[in-house]
Amino acid sequence: MTSRQPGPADDSHVEIGDNPDGRFYELRYGDQVVGMLVYETVGSRRVLTHTTIREEYRGRGWSKLLIRFALDDLAAKGATITNYCPVVDRFIEQNPGYDQLIDLEHPGNWGRSGR
Repeated sequence: MTSRQPGPADDSHVEIGDNPDGRFYELRYGDQVVGMLVYETVGSRRVLTHTTIREEYRGRGWSKLLIRFALDDLAAKGATITNYCPVVDRFIEQNPGYDQLIDLEHPGNWGRSGR
């Protein structure tokens, strides 16, 4: 894990990090992986495919923590994204500063919902 990230609901045991060998960002609570944002790597671009939080851990705002961490990490690395994940799509709609990460030549599903 690469970072401890503050957040909601007993977050002192939440850690978020990139697992490049597995091609996902993971959110851990204590010793359990409870969330993942899965990606593929194409050059310096990340193709975000899906985000999931285990059902019993939903409703704590942890998907937002996971997505924010991943997008901040990718921005720091100079990467762009192609997005196919509707959860990431909604996050970027609510946090428009992250839309600069979208690769305009390869946006994925971004911009196809009539925005």
